[in-house]
Formats: sequence, structure tokens, C-alpha cells
Amino acid sequence: MLTKLARGEILLVALLLVGCLSYRLTADQVVQGAQLALQNAGLCHATLDIELDTDLLKDSISIELWQGEPGWLKVQVLSAQTRQLVGLAFATDGEQSISYSKSANEVLLGPADMVRMPSVIEQLVQVWKVWLLRADPQQARLVARERDAGLVVYKIEIPLEGDGYAHYWIDAGEWLVRQLVYHDDLLGAGKIIVRELSCTEYEGPVPDVRSALELSAGIPIKEVAIKDDQPLTLEEAQLSVSFPLLVPTNLPGDTQLTAAYHLDKNVALIYAGELAFSLVQGRKVLQTPQEQATPIPLRGGQAVVVRDGERGGSVLIWQEDGIQYSIAGALSQEEAVLVAESLDAAFKSSSDDQALGAEGREP
Repeated sequence: MLTKLARGEILLVALLLVGCLSYRLTADQVVQGAQLALQNAGLCHATLDIELDTDLLKDSISIELWQGEPGWLKVQVLSAQTRQLVGLAFATDGEQSISYSKSANEVLLGPADMVRMPSVIEQLVQVWKVWLLRADPQQARLVARERDAGLVVYKIEIPLEGDGYAHYWIDAGEWLVRQLVYHDDLLGAGKIIVRELSCTEYEGPVPDVRSALELSAGIPIKEVAIKDDQPLTLEEAQLSVSFPLLVPTNLPGDTQLTAAYHLDKNVALIYAGELAFSLVQGRKVLQTPQEQATPIPLRGGQAVVVRDGERGGSVLIWQEDGIQYSIAGALSQEEAVLVAESLDAAFKSSSDDQALGAEGREP
């Protein structure tokens, strides 16, 4: 059942529900009814059967999902073909998160912005609601009106950014999403079937994430904490090393630099946004992974790219002028290459002499 509605909302829902079997609703009426249902849902429990086909991952995944406000989310992967996703469990209250990886036999516990589930899964368990909530009802198109197990179901098309679209199957009984077929520039093509969906009025308090996952005894718990190292400005990061820092001049979407850290002989630049990533550069050469590494041409030389199937992103690694660079995060290979090709000196020197940073200063 849905939670309490304001008086005006009750009237609107009543108007939508009256005669739904005899009156053919318009697409905008169906979308408005479904939006109200989602906005007023409390704690929802569902099973999602997901088929996805992206540049990085192709899989059929079954997920059990619990979702509620404020910020409560629990995900259990019931089945998957990708080894790293099998048995994955995750829960968050918006402030703290806990994640269990069966393949690594490890539990991570820490701040919600540091302990996250694979980005592809994170997006898929949200988009079936988010796309509909953000949709403009006037832009929706009625594709079909069908009957399924005695229910009237409306198939509605909603345009997505770019050339994408989402086809929603919405029942005219409770205005709940039953199925979604999509084609999205970022997530590729796929289908989400919503099974056993039920919503109840939310009653706090929010459960403690530590007890949210039913884990076997003996599994080590690794607490992830923000390091004591204070973030640096870009200027401070440049002063901490003797080589010129490179920064991207072409950033995807709303992504922007949020922090810089000096890590031994390397500098890590953290970029946050819809397509978050890190850019690490330094003289301390890290071992380049060989498994699933694909060589590609980059910046007049050669790089290797490793697809991160677990987190749904990619890692791009190369060396240039004695410095190793790596870009890792929620970027496709094409997006990571565009960022890498746009790298330029963070600070332009007015002379041929480079000012030495802390690493090159004489004592």
C-alpha cells in the first residue's frame, strides 16, 4: 500500500483510478499517477530481473532490493554471470555504507561516499524510479494499453537525454512500474522486470547498516576511513612534487576537481560529479595489470586499458616523459581517452626554468 497523500493528491489519484478499465487514460495522466505513487511510497521491497548490455558489461542479473527514506538502501545480488557480482550485498543509510564481496570474501564498512557498490548496479537499481520521477508528463507517449493477469497495463515511452528512450509498463491499479525497457547513451540497452513490488508506510528509525547484512561468521570487516592527510589545493599539490602536473581541459558533464592528495611520490587529483574519476601521476611506477589489459594508442605513445567489470568503469594507464599516469573511475574507455588526450600543464611557466617542488628542493 502507498503512504498518506495530501488531500489534493488523493483527489487526483481518485480521478485517475475511477473507470480505469473503461476509460483510456492519456500518457501524461499515466505518468502523473505513477509519479505520485513513487513520491508517496515509503519502504519498498522488490526483486529486479535485469538484462544489461553496455560497453563494459553484458549480463543477466537478479537483485533483491529494499529502498526507503531517508537514504536507506539495501541490495542483494541473487544471481549474475559476472563472477565479481555473484553474492554481492550492500546497504547504506546515506551516511554509512557496508558492502560484501563474495569473490574477495571481504566486508567494507565506512562513509557512504567511500564505500559504494559497482556503479553500473548503483545506477540500475535507481534509474527505474529516477527516470520516471524526472520525466515531463507532456513529453510522454502512449505506446499500448494491455491486460496482464487481470490488470490494465499502460506502456509509456519517455525520452531520455541524447537519443535514448525508456519504455515503462505501468499498471492502472496501484500505478506501480512493472517493467522497463531502455536504450541509454550511458547505460546502453537493457530490460528491468520488477517482481514482487510492495511498498509500506515508512516507520523509523533507520536500521543500523552494521546489522543490515546477514553475514557468515569469520568474514573479515575492513573499516574504510578518511585518511588524516589533509586535501591540498592544486597549487599546493604542484609544490609537493618536482614534475609539472597535468590536468584535463576536457571534463565530462558536471565533473570538476574537488581535492588533491600527495601520496608518497605521486599526486592524486579527485574529480567528482556524475562521472567521477581519479587522476594519479608520479615517478613511483605502479605495476601495470596484465590480466584483461588491452593496449591502445594514446598521446603519441601506447597505453593499456583495463575494464573494471565490478565497478562498471575503466582504468587507463600509461607513461609519458618518465611519469606514470592513471585514470580510473566511472568512465567508459572512450571517455577516459578523451580526458587523457586533453591533459595539459596545470601551471604555465613564464620561463624555461621549472620551479622545483618539495621533492626536488635542496636541503
